[in-house]
Amino acid sequence: MSIDAPESTETAPSTDTTQSGQVIIDRRPMALVLLGRFRPQLLLIAMLLVFLHAVGSAGPDGLNPAGWKALCVFGLAVALWISALIPLAITGLMAIALIPMLEILDAPTTYSYFGSNAVFFILGAFTLGAAVVGCGLSARMTTIALKRFGTSPMGLVRGVYFFTAAASCLISEHAVAAMCFPIVWELARAFRRPGEENTLGKALFFAMAWGCIVGGTTTVLGGGRAPLAIGILEETTSTTIGFVEYMILDLPLVVILLGVGLTLLQTTLKSPITSMKPALEILETRTRELGKATLREKLVGLVLLVTVGFWVAFGHELGLANIAILSTSALFILGLVSWQDVEENVNWGIILMYGGAITLGSALAATGAAQWMTDLIVGDWQGSPELLMLSIGVLSVVLTEFMSNSAVIAILMPPALSLAASLGIDPRLMTMSVVLPSNFAFMLPMATPATAMAYSSGTFSPGEAIRRGAIMDVTGIVLLAGLIHLYWPMAQSLLATVGG
Repeated sequence: MSIDAPESTETAPSTDTTQSGQVIIDRRPMALVLLGRFRPQLLLIAMLLVFLHAVGSAGPDGLNPAGWKALCVFGLAVALWISALIPLAITGLMAIALIPMLEILDAPTTYSYFGSNAVFFILGAFTLGAAVVGCGLSARMTTIALKRFGTSPMGLVRGVYFFTAAASCLISEHAVAAMCFPIVWELARAFRRPGEENTLGKALFFAMAWGCIVGGTTTVLGGGRAPLAIGILEETTSTTIGFVEYMILDLPLVVILLGVGLTLLQTTLKSPITSMKPALEILETRTRELGKATLREKLVGLVLLVTVGFWVAFGHELGLANIAILSTSALFILGLVSWQDVEENVNWGIILMYGGAITLGSALAATGAAQWMTDLIVGDWQGSPELLMLSIGVLSVVLTEFMSNSAVIAILMPPALSLAASLGIDPRLMTMSVVLPSNFAFMLPMATPATAMAYSSGTFSPGEAIRRGAIMDVTGIVLLAGLIHLYWPMAQSLLATVGG
């Protein structure tokens, strides 16, 4: 494809053209050209040089050499997770390799951390989600739910909102967003009118994103954040948070936030559309295409329900990871899922990233680096433990809007747990203070695919997402403060009973 040259070069002093008008010559200094073209690589080289210089230098007083090196690896990982110059998984694997190479910990100890229960729980949960998507059960559930509630424009919005929230309690919110997006896209497009604002389409995509986020906050199955945080908690403190315990601790926040989101959708995105004929036609067509429920769909649904039942009833006794692995095995034994389904629908990069983050957090704790960071940050903290937990929660919200929420967990959990140990805070409550707000990615698309997919629809502007998302973020912070100061103290006796 040719590139037409401008008629005059007066407004473009850095470029020139050939007589044919097909080639543009960049007349900027070579240094600027190279800087623009290789900026990511140059930034990466700069980070590595700083890292090598830091590792080769003496650490600060009060920190042993192994702890200083672990802190240097942590700093490099944080910089790479924030900048996203390389995939999150590669950063995690690189951190694992650097720990024994720099003699921070020996190799057997380092790689044993990668085999955390949390990693295998995540793998099992993702495989269950892959089976639900691969057999078509997810598409059927979506269609039935929307057909049931889609009797009015706002009823359709409520259907999307509550279905994505409910589904994200059982399978990863990423998978829920992916399976709902095509249907929501068709519905939004059906209501688009030339020259008119597609308010209903806008409401549908906000409902999809917010439903996934709030629902994914409810249980440890909503995404990888909770298993990652619990994995770091287990490796660092030998305590854990059970399936039911997690839900009890966050339920008031989830219920109220769900209500606030619905109120925003109903009051700020009212649509003038009254006819539901386009939506009903789409859903009827999809229903006919799906046909009758197959035996495979029914059995996959049964395995999912039995698995969740075992997690609820026997999670502490049998272990969440063990139940997940046995359920995954049952899917293959019964021929309900193929390895191709797993390869296509399981995010292997996230699993590798989680393993690396757990290993790095464990190294920081084992070498004393996490405790040193805690002493440096807190010093003689004069505020209340509740204020500290809320401050960490606010930091988690802010970071989540600008980077992957999985990376936020990896960055905040090690120092947060050390702070909990220093100030006598229940480490499970500190973990919840980090992990709950790490899912409040209501404004920007970087943290979770649910928000990113809603952005990609083009039905709303970034400004609209930021304004409405800010209300949800602030509401989440206020609700977290309520949990910390009012609800969790009342739940202390239950925590003591469940935690044993």
